[in-house]
Amino acid sequence: MNKKQPLKLGNAIAKLTKVLHIPHCEKCEQRRQILNEVRRLGVKETARKLMVLESKKKSDKSVELKDIMKKLEDCCD
Repeated sequence: MNKKQPLKLGNAIAKLTKVLHIPHCEKCEQRRQILNEVRRLGVKETARKLMVLESKKKSDKSVELKDIMKKLEDCCD
């Protein structure tokens, strides 16, 4: 029998953005992979990894969750 795998959050967002014809860049792919691990890592660790990903770009500034959300909105413009 074929077991049905649960849909991962990152994949769900990627599928939705593809349907909406929103471009997918390298940063989007890194976020997709991190979000796919939310069940295994938990919300806190997933948020921390997203912050680390974002802070690589802004090494001298502290990153908050609101900054990540803003980046997600403006990512592929």
